[in-house]
Amino acid sequence: MNRPIFFYLFFSVFAFAGLICGAVGVSSLMSRDQIMSKGDKAIGTVIDLDSSNNMTAPIIGFRDSQNRSHVYHSSTYTSIDPYQIGAEVSLYYDPANPEEVTLSDDDFFVWFPFIFLFTHGGVGFGGLFWLERKRRLKNWLDGQGQEIMASFTEVKESHHKGRYFTLICTWTDPYSNIPYTFRSEISRKNPSDYIGMGALVRVLIDPANPKRYWVDNSFAEG
Repeated sequence: MNRPIFFYLFFSVFAFAGLICGAVGVSSLMSRDQIMSKGDKAIGTVIDLDSSNNMTAPIIGFRDSQNRSHVYHSSTYTSIDPYQIGAEVSLYYDPANPEEVTLSDDDFFVWFPFIFLFTHGGVGFGGLFWLERKRRLKNWLDGQGQEIMASFTEVKESHHKGRYFTLICTWTDPYSNIPYTFRSEISRKNPSDYIGMGALVRVLIDPANPKRYWVDNSFAEG
């Protein structure tokens, strides 16, 4: 799989996960607001705790307006400020279906999925936006950019689940005498295995703004 497709898939997974978390959050928030606005309020008592992976969820007993007894098993597990057996809990329930319950102090957990919406969605959509900008810039440079030959000066190596290399090259504008440094996209192949220091590398630049550019390191990608 070539690198652009991999990155598009990678960021798409994060974007999709963010959307799913957002949908879950909206659904939970709407359900909670509906029960709190149309349901009845009751005071329940924590009668037991359900434990899983060092976290607990309360099991709450309460009576409805008809004095009928109900037991609510919360699906919200937490290790942060856990409930204590015997503690009183304010809750709302649907009179037509008392099994539908929302706890008054569940605000944090209702909004929790939105944290993933902004973190995962931010990474995903931000990454896709970045890739699309790069794609558009490359297409524009292919059609209207100026080709120059820059001098290969350095390789930057980074480590993140593997070794990656960035080709560094420099060029001085012959008209303004301003020097520019260009960086290629990362590659798993070391450019210095293919060309020597000082070799000329093809670069496409925006003639009006050489900081908009693309470095051709395809010789190391074949």
